[in-house]
Amino acid sequence: MSLVTPQSWQESNRRVTREFQQFGLRPVDETEMPRRCNGCGVDPPTAFLTAYAPGKFDPAGARAAEPVTVNADNDGYFRASQNSEDALLAWQYADNAWATVRGRTTITSERDRMLELARALHPTDPTDIRAPLSIPNVPAPMPLTEISVDRGNYGTTLEFAACGSTDVSGAPDCQSESGSMRVQIWPADGYAGLITEQNSVPTQIGGRSGIVEADGNNAAVQVQPGMLVVFNLSGPVGQSATPPKASLTDILATVSWAPDPGSERTWPPIADWAKLN
Repeated sequence: MSLVTPQSWQESNRRVTREFQQFGLRPVDETEMPRRCNGCGVDPPTAFLTAYAPGKFDPAGARAAEPVTVNADNDGYFRASQNSEDALLAWQYADNAWATVRGRTTITSERDRMLELARALHPTDPTDIRAPLSIPNVPAPMPLTEISVDRGNYGTTLEFAACGSTDVSGAPDCQSESGSMRVQIWPADGYAGLITEQNSVPTQIGGRSGIVEADGNNAAVQVQPGMLVVFNLSGPVGQSATPPKASLTDILATVSWAPDPGSERTWPPIADWAKLN
């Protein structure tokens, strides 16, 4: 699906999982921080548009709110914000499939602004998400569970684990009970703060010179100026003495890069080498 962002909005980030796609946005004239904000950073999203896969959203609570029209007569429901509660717009976009907009400030809680954002969603338009690399040798128990694209300082993150996070970024137990891997594609130069160079040794990652930490669970490669890729492999949370069962060395051995990492047109769609699980 795709979102044609209205001119009065700007997209901050995007999350894609098997169960939902979520867009974080803020109006260009936004002046507030989102409700319940604690360390939100600079210009955080103040509204979230989430499109759920069929059967992954229970509309029972939303149906108790005020009926509104999104794309067809009374196909949605609007609940105004109360105290610290977010405003909510929910509507059915396909059979047993729902989408929501959550407004977290005064502006983004206005019904007309929320309807504007809802109508910008195009559920039937496919959109490829691309990355400058492919990683075909990820262990079966650790599939790709989430793609996160940040328009600011954090770049693109690929999460591999037994299961994915929830639509409010909650981590279910299955994430902490098994190993996981994070691949971060940073718009950055240099390893400082991301990997410990003094405890690392040179290595080749997809034919490019990088480094890997002595424990073999963290590696990085400066692909080109302004593109640093960091690989982090973790064992079960709370069992720090237990190393990950997967081998980062084996995973890195099959990494390949786009013909021209500086040109997104040459990047392969992630769906070509990985399927969200």
